[in-house]
Amino acid sequence: LLWDSSAKGAEECQRIISECRKSSLEQSLDDGLFHMCLASDCVHFQEFHDGLFATIARTLTVGGIALLCQPRRGSSLANFMRLIDVVNTGHTTNDLPLFQMNMMEDFHPKVSKMHRSLQSKTATSSCYDPNWHRPLLLVLTKLRSFDEAIDGEIARKVVKTYV
Repeated sequence: LLWDSSAKGAEECQRIISECRKSSLEQSLDDGLFHMCLASDCVHFQEFHDGLFATIARTLTVGGIALLCQPRRGSSLANFMRLIDVVNTGHTTNDLPLFQMNMMEDFHPKVSKMHRSLQSKTATSSCYDPNWHRPLLLVLTKLRSFDEAIDGEIARKVVKTYV
């Protein structure tokens, strides 16, 4: 599934959801299909943030969770989180945000231990840069249906401000 914030992307997403639902047609396509979305290292291409955001919002059921694991990579992760914040606060016809967002730096003891170990070695070696290498976990919980016209347009406008 390609990230595309346009009408074509919405149609492709609907087509895939329809194919997956052949055995359970009683659900509305507006509510997504999947309870979980896993993505790794996907927010670094900032020009596609709106497409990634829309794809996650289209495919998750209300109550579904997206787990995105990636480093900060300069302003990329912060910009993606800002996009979510703007959509959450910019939908004037619905007081409920689209996503609850939670950033976790220490999401697993093994990863945290490896980070501390590599960071202590940074003084003698410049190979490890937490900005580019330390995985962080962004947890998004979908709270309401995705409004393609309103939420999608807000996301597209936000991306244009930083690309």
